Amino acid sequence: MRNDSSKGGWAEAATAEPQVLLVDDDRDVLEELHDGLSMLGIASLTATTAVEALDLVQRNDPLKVIVTDLQMPRIDGIELLQKLSVRRRKHPMAAIVITGHASLDRAVGALRLQAVDFLQKPLLAEEVAHAIHRALAIVEDEALNANGEDDLPATIARPNYMKALVAARADRDAIFQTGLFSDPAWEMMLDLAVAEASARPISVTSLCIASGAPTTTALRRIDDLEEAGLVKRVPDGRDRRRILVVLTEQGRGRMEAFVQRQADRFGIKLD
Repeated sequence: MRNDSSKGGWAEAATAEPQVLLVDDDRDVLEELHDGLSMLGIASLTATTAVEALDLVQRNDPLKVIVTDLQMPRIDGIELLQKLSVRRRKHPMAAIVITGHASLDRAVGALRLQAVDFLQKPLLAEEVAHAIHRALAIVEDEALNANGEDDLPATIARPNYMKALVAARADRDAIFQTGLFSDPAWEMMLDLAVAEASARPISVTSLCIASGAPTTTALRRIDDLEEAGLVKRVPDGRDRRRILVVLTEQGRGRMEAFVQRQADRFGIKLD
């Protein structure tokens, strides 16, 4: 377990009282993320087990954000968030979950426990820092609007839920032979829906890579989706040399219907 601020980081990281706790049983990942965040001015404490994390939370009131891996021995990320749920009602603390493999039900379980973001490995420190800043803003808002009620909101952020749907693919590939149930067109529709929910443009090249299919196959599937009226190609307004792929109104409507139906089956509400 490492509780000191990273050497060589910004002065703010070296002197600020940590508000972030990083939890991962992979020490190399933990070390790299800790140092990367420190260079971005975010001081953090670290724990390699849920037991260590619970002890640190108990002894460090300033902690406001926990960034935890889902897959850990003995007590996993979901159980850790469950154990922290009572404390978080009395002392606001936002959760960000990270994972390399996650089934849909476990991803949704994390979101139901009020995880404000769901990130998949491999991670960039900048990506985690962005999620942390957002989480801190949410904690501050909750503190300002606290009304003494014990009930947690039942609504899940739509971009987070979309990420949970995409995360189910990793679980499928981990359980079955990779590529056995390959469906580039569906992978593309999911990626486009996540990109739109997150206000992130996606290029033809990026979409081909995300599909996991050979480029020639992926390009044919984009043609098929475009012919079906579900997607369209548009020039990138910031770089005319790059072509983006976006959902059409019809494609957006059908993906919305799919997402809502899955949410209804889990009994959750989307914002």
